[in-house]
Formats: sequence, structure tokens, C-alpha cells
Amino acid sequence: MSIFHPVQAICGQCGHTNEVQRTASVNADRRPDLRAAILDGSFQQQDCAQCGTVLRIPPHLTYLDMARKQWFMIDSADRINGFEALEDSARQTWDRAFGSRATPHARRMGESMTSRLVLGWPALREKLIAFELGLDDVALEMCKLGVLRDMDSPPLADQTELRLVQGNAQALVMAWHELATERVLEAVEVPRSRYDEIIDHPDDWAELRAQFDGALLIDWRRLMFATA
Repeated sequence: MSIFHPVQAICGQCGHTNEVQRTASVNADRRPDLRAAILDGSFQQQDCAQCGTVLRIPPHLTYLDMARKQWFMIDSADRINGFEALEDSARQTWDRAFGSRATPHARRMGESMTSRLVLGWPALREKLIAFELGLDDVALEMCKLGVLRDMDSPPLADQTELRLVQGNAQALVMAWHELATERVLEAVEVPRSRYDEIIDHPDDWAELRAQFDGALLIDWRRLMFATA
């Protein structure tokens, strides 16, 4: 079931208070239109009733797609600082739904599912794109680290993030987003062969991959913000 509830959102442009429907959960099997809206960037967007400014409240929901065997907990992108507590909460929620504290039937379904903590709308869109392309998301994050290493002046800051926005057999297109607005600052096209090299030579990347073992948040930024 996809669940919505009304909340108030104040327009940052004119100060008008708007009533919006905030999503608590998305069931992509029953509502494929919501998955499509996430992919095209229109999900949870609404125009301010007074000035027309586009409003998009931060995410706080669960996402389920049984056909694709995906379960995500999604929260705001700015919660990367102190993500460990959020990851613990996501793990407890997963355990109740499909993990160790679920019914035997649900646990069996959970054995074949991918569970993730995702921070921000661009990150959620990235997960859907990456898995649709058949990408391993840990290898994708390691590929991003290679991109960062090779850029002369990446727009790297606490308020920016690098996200996959499209791809095919030849190239992966990534874009730097501004966290607060989701505005694209710069796009980078990466040869698909760079990702494939990580998959084809796992021993070369084993030490880095180990830092994601057991993690629900598969995001290179966890390496920057980890408290331990």
C-alpha cells in the first residue's frame, strides 16, 4: 500500500503555507506511476498556490518493489551527518518487515531482496536507475571515488553530491547536485569500462569494498561522515 498524509509546507519564496500530501510509503508494484514519477523527477513536487514556486518537501518514507526485490528507507539528504543512527533505525525497520523479527513467510521473501537506506530524492532516483541497469551499487560508489580522484576541481562540498542520472553499455552519466535545491551544477560522462574494471578486478578493490560490508547506506559519503 502507498500511504500519504497531509502536511503544511511553507514556500521559501513568498512565505505562503501550502497543504501538500507527504508520502509515508510507496508500493511500486501497485503504483508503478509513482515509480515513474520518481524517475522523471516529478514525484512529490507541487507548485505554491500563491506564487507558483515549485515545492518539494524532503523525503521520509519507505519504498517497496516486490517484483524487483527492492526495499528502501528514504530520508533527507542532509542527514548524512550522523547517518549511523539513521542506518540503525532502517535496519530495525527492515528486521520487523522482512528480517529477523518478521514472520517466517516474510523472512523467506526478504532473503532475496535488496535493502538500502537512501538519503535524498536524487539518491533514490539513482538507485532505481542503477539497479535497472544491472549495476552493483557498491562498485558504482567506488567508481565515483575514481571520478573524484581524476577531476581537477570537483565541486565537492558538504552541500553537494554526485549522482548517477543515466547510463547505457557505453557510458554512465553522473551529475553534481546541490543538496538544498537538487539543482544540477555539473555533469560528468564516465566510460562504462571504468565501472566494468572494478567488477572484473575485485581483488584490487577488496579493501575499499570491505568498508561497505553490512551497510544499508551504500554511499561513498559515509566514508567522510563516519564517526568511528
